[in-house]
Amino acid sequence: MIQAIRCRSAIVTLATAVLLLGACAGEEGGAPAPGEEGAEAIRGDKGDLVIVGGALADDNTPVYRAVLDGRSGQGPLCVLPTASGSPESSMESYVSAFDALGGPGTARGILVTVDDPGRASDPSLAQELEACSGFFFTGGSQSRIADVFLPQGQETPAFQALRDRYEEGAVVSGSSAGAAILSDPMIAGGSSEASLQEGIRREDEGEGVWLRQGFGFMDPGIVDQHFLARGRWGRLLVALLGSPEEDLGFGIDENTALVVRGDTARVVGASGVVYLDAREARPEDDGHGGEGVVLYLLGDGDGVELAGGQVIRDPGKSELGSFPAPSREPDEEDLFASWSLLETLHAFGVAPDSMISFRQEEHVLEFRKGPGFQASAREEMGIRDIPRGLFLGPLLVRVREES
Repeated sequence: MIQAIRCRSAIVTLATAVLLLGACAGEEGGAPAPGEEGAEAIRGDKGDLVIVGGALADDNTPVYRAVLDGRSGQGPLCVLPTASGSPESSMESYVSAFDALGGPGTARGILVTVDDPGRASDPSLAQELEACSGFFFTGGSQSRIADVFLPQGQETPAFQALRDRYEEGAVVSGSSAGAAILSDPMIAGGSSEASLQEGIRREDEGEGVWLRQGFGFMDPGIVDQHFLARGRWGRLLVALLGSPEEDLGFGIDENTALVVRGDTARVVGASGVVYLDAREARPEDDGHGGEGVVLYLLGDGDGVELAGGQVIRDPGKSELGSFPAPSREPDEEDLFASWSLLETLHAFGVAPDSMISFRQEEHVLEFRKGPGFQASAREEMGIRDIPRGLFLGPLLVRVREES
């Protein structure tokens, strides 16, 4: 059982965030996953999105396969290393990884970098992109991608060609920075602690969560990456609550992808995705927080119907109570530390408690199990001694000043 109150040193200034949920917990079935029979019928005109949370392992075949399965046309999958500080080596590494799975010539690198941003306005580059069957953006800095393809918010011919191919059915994918660029607004920087204290910033300088223009292919939804490994849940929550036009947030962990086909998004990979549903959100005037957000942890095989925000729970998982108790305690000092949220949710999922709270200086953060709460996982163990594919939710979260 987890202790009801734990003291923490991190400062939290997020106003009340209360989650009220309809009966979407535990829905099963839904649209077929990518690669399943009948999946093609729900693709629509646009291509797939394969949004990887970073640190993609060479042996994560399901994620690489999801990218290759989304190709459209006879051309190569084009790898774009624009975000990388070492673009040539990053490009060659991913080309080799895709060729190893799909055969020689499956992928081809196109070297577009911040060292020659004017190339994005060259018609010859647009022609190259028009011949691609799909696209993969490597990791690095997502702002480099925006600066090259959307300088000062202006669409370049290269961006227009990329968007045209996506709308014609070609897959667009990316890892880390290549994931962040796919939403609009795009999270470009900021820590959870600073975001909860300072709110949203629109410029590079400052302490809050930095939002700027991205590609906007992930619609609806704001995405973030390296999510559980780097404790980024605070900044995504602030970004979502401070963007009233956005209803859904997806925090994608490392070596894991959110695969979007038509109106369905499914989790594929080793870790999980934190899903925030803000359809009933009521933001605070200070832009730091609000109420009405629902939180789920989705594991491999779980998903979301994007049009309505309903959760799709993988029915092949076992209830979490049948697994051994957690082998490690959550971080006692910082809920935004590496893996701390994942370990806290795992421990809470097997505990009889209906609510846990954490005192962080003058604020108290509460997690409450919502109506229809469920926790389930695969029969094998995954990262951090946590059952693979952990599903957990709904959770009602509240952050309040200590009276």
